[in-house]
Amino acid sequence: MKQGKKQKKANPTPDDINLLDPAVQACPYTAYSTLREQAPVRLAPETGMFVLTKYDDVKVAFQDHKRFSKDTSGTFDPEVKPSGYGGWKNAEAVRKVFQEEGWEAWPQVNSLGSEPPIHAKFRKLIDPSFTAGRIKKMAPYIEKLIHELIDEFIDDGEVEFVSQFCVPLPMHVISDRLGLPKEDLPKLKAWSGDQITSISRLLSPDEEVDCARRLVAFQHYLVDQLEKKRKEPADDILSDLARVEIGGSSGVRLEDLISVIFSVHVGGNESTTNALSSGLLLLLKHPEVMKRIQDDRSLIRNFIEEDLRLESPFQAFPRLVRNDSELRGVALPKESLLDLRMGAANRDPDEFDRPDEIDLQRKNPGRHLAFGVGHHYCVGAPLARLEMTLAFNILFDRLANIRLTPGKNDLDYVPHYLARGLKELHLTFDKVS
Repeated sequence: MKQGKKQKKANPTPDDINLLDPAVQACPYTAYSTLREQAPVRLAPETGMFVLTKYDDVKVAFQDHKRFSKDTSGTFDPEVKPSGYGGWKNAEAVRKVFQEEGWEAWPQVNSLGSEPPIHAKFRKLIDPSFTAGRIKKMAPYIEKLIHELIDEFIDDGEVEFVSQFCVPLPMHVISDRLGLPKEDLPKLKAWSGDQITSISRLLSPDEEVDCARRLVAFQHYLVDQLEKKRKEPADDILSDLARVEIGGSSGVRLEDLISVIFSVHVGGNESTTNALSSGLLLLLKHPEVMKRIQDDRSLIRNFIEEDLRLESPFQAFPRLVRNDSELRGVALPKESLLDLRMGAANRDPDEFDRPDEIDLQRKNPGRHLAFGVGHHYCVGAPLARLEMTLAFNILFDRLANIRLTPGKNDLDYVPHYLARGLKELHLTFDKVS
């Protein structure tokens, strides 16, 4: 919380805002309000990207793929040749690492970031793994896992909630869905951290090369896992992908499969980790809301949507301008990049009444943009909602009088350009007898 104080100013202007500033990233909502009111479409000098902060504009940019593409590398759009290399600053050195030691698959080539009609080919590779039936079958396993995690700390009377609960829960779940060995969870989490760090815009040139090499190691690990699944398939995503013909009539490359796994891996755990920790902190800041939810568990569903809206685990996603365009009178040149600020759009007062408040009775609470919208809507959103619903229910069943541990909480956020997540959340509680 103390980090956010640096950005406060009596009458801030867009020129006062730098979205790469850790102080702004720690508490970006004053900055978002300023941008929405004074410059809803603004070229940010710190990134060279056009920042969109109004709900309607962000939604349009998500949905209008003919003007704005998720394929920011231009890999699947031969008419577009964007500068740079997947957001890396040390682009040529990083490209050399992937080309010579691995495959060009992350984040410079994102198969799930392609647009129609190509997009359907890649989406079909994973959609069967996230059907309602498959997700529903996971509920008993997730419940058991939640109880096991709580068992590990419940007799202590306190917990560092992020590392002991919010991280392992979705890591176990998405690794299980992918079909990756449980014994590999520590290094899988480390690789997930590398994926997130690689898009943070905070690495030095040398750190980018080191990060690229770690991601190449992850690529080779996944190729080995795919080969094992070809020989011994199971009911998981890697087995589904291992059945895909490489090359030939399918047009699918090995790097496309790697890209799909990378996207599912990082999206399936980082978002849920951040949403769980931010959700509990919201409740601790609003004990009257927590009391209502504890007394009426049916309200958990709406609270989860408010959590996702107010504290979007990913604050932004980029888009590439495919042809010269404009929004709100601002010219958007072909091959320029957009910064779609869902974190700002989700608090737009023109779309949401009392946008900065938790409203458990909000109509159509799921219309926020935390998971995107349109054909790129997050395929794992139903699984994340299931994990959060079960987690809050079971936590309230087993823990009482949950409170912040005195003297241990700075409530600092991990510095990041796109993601928003607490570093730590120390809690004290009573055990429900």
